[in-house]
Amino acid sequence: MSAALAVDFGGVRRCLSSSVVGGGLRDARGWLNLQVPHGYARMDPDVHLREEMAARGLDPAATLGAMTAARVDRATWEEEPGAARVAATVGIGVPLAAAGRRLREVPAVNTINILVLVEAALSDGALVYAVQTATEAKAQGLADAGIRAANHDGFATGTATDAICVAARPGGTEPFAGPMSAAGAAIARCVHAAVYAGARDFVARARETETAVRDAGRP
Repeated sequence: MSAALAVDFGGVRRCLSSSVVGGGLRDARGWLNLQVPHGYARMDPDVHLREEMAARGLDPAATLGAMTAARVDRATWEEEPGAARVAATVGIGVPLAAAGRRLREVPAVNTINILVLVEAALSDGALVYAVQTATEAKAQGLADAGIRAANHDGFATGTATDAICVAARPGGTEPFAGPMSAAGAAIARCVHAAVYAGARDFVARARETETAVRDAGRP
């Protein structure tokens, strides 16, 4: 089995996600974030994810699946007890600005994947609010970490293949998850903190690698 971050929701949650397996609006019981190598070239990632789920005893019909080239063992977590919990795997080898110029070549997998577990029973419309709030907080976290875009004279907003999953309590009683709502504010703070920490960690490790390579080449 490949390295992966598996999260059991502890019960059924109402989810909105861009997952490769189970993406869209649906109920699910867990999330699998599979680490794949840089240059990953399989044309059937959904099949691959289901194989990895089966190998772990996970039910593909109840599990959402995403992929990343970021190290899942370096996932950053942030939590506001009773409100929201967030996990982020941050890979920013080619950070991009969403409205920047198109690059000729972009890695197929070089990803910021975010899982948001929110304790409010968000309506389906509020789940859309939550994705928007989390995405804005991700961009703010990258900017605060000083991550410049490769395709724009400014800060990055993400990478070409970012993924997100918001998993709320079932029931659909809460209609709002914008940044001024209680649920949205908790989501924003947790996503910002997790992405900021992950970005700083990624940059620090990249600098360590550059230094090691440079020192190895010295006579």
